[in-house]
Amino acid sequence: MQDLLKLWKDYEASQADKNGEIANNGPTLEIRIPAEHVTATNRQVRGGQLWGTDIYTDDSDLVAVLMHTGYCRPTASPPPSAIQELRATIRVLPPQDCYTSEQRNNVRSRAWGAGSGCSYRVEKCCIVKKGGGTIDLEPCLTHSSTVEPTLAPMAVERTMTTRAAASNALRQQRFVREVTIQYNLCNEPWIKYSISIVADKGLKKPLYTSARLKKGEVLYLETHSCRYELCFAGEKMVKAVPASESHDTETEKSQNHLLHSTNGEKNDGDNIMTDVFRWSRCKKPLPQKVMRSIGIPLPPEHVEVIEENLDWEDVQWSQTGVWIAGKEYTLARVHFLSKD
Repeated sequence: MQDLLKLWKDYEASQADKNGEIANNGPTLEIRIPAEHVTATNRQVRGGQLWGTDIYTDDSDLVAVLMHTGYCRPTASPPPSAIQELRATIRVLPPQDCYTSEQRNNVRSRAWGAGSGCSYRVEKCCIVKKGGGTIDLEPCLTHSSTVEPTLAPMAVERTMTTRAAASNALRQQRFVREVTIQYNLCNEPWIKYSISIVADKGLKKPLYTSARLKKGEVLYLETHSCRYELCFAGEKMVKAVPASESHDTETEKSQNHLLHSTNGEKNDGDNIMTDVFRWSRCKKPLPQKVMRSIGIPLPPEHVEVIEENLDWEDVQWSQTGVWIAGKEYTLARVHFLSKD
């Protein structure tokens, strides 16, 4: 982005006597991007080389910025062959006091302190077709991640019946877990959040995530600023509903929940016992050694309970985080801890 910096310095020099205008009316620059570079496999995009939200640092990769602002979608597939290039018009702006991080369209920008060179924002973007003509693109600044199915089939459940199937086992295994280590809020190594980490591991009930929590494991999840705790909280009695009313939403939820019980349902006349879970915010992120010494799950004085008596169906996972009772939490890291 050397051209960007040079353009800004020239503009600053020309506006030396008009300090009031310099903040919002910087010069514009049109940048042409060959179509083959507009993919999520672009090295700069994969490396998260963008800092800021709406206004970005001068060294932020423009393709990553266009995906973050929603002018184009982050996909590994190359654009259609009819597209020649993207033309983006950016406005050069002065350095900001700080640049904030935000998750948009499955792309997370980074935060940064005061800038030293200049900044920019995208004014407009269009597609240039090989046969001539352009298509104007519109930004999509809001994006909610969709809830995903949380079943990750285990390799051991695959039955090989022929020599050919056995030789192609690795190639046929489509569910590959990508594990990345990050440092948590206490500077300890945790696993980068991925839906495969929290998914039910196969079709056997003891491998369900809810069953692991019931056995005593506790799931700790972090955003970039807070730590949360998801744990088993006991059982509650719910009234059994006749089969004729089985299409009711709450009934379906109860029936689905029982599928995750390791001991099966407990029926007491007209009542059924179901598992419940607790979602809390840790008042202060503590090192793992300290957490084990005071007890897992953490004692009440160390957590702020946000939701209790949750059915497991109230906990829904997405590619970027978790929905708890209808509220989304964008996650960065995840870690299972047990009492032992």
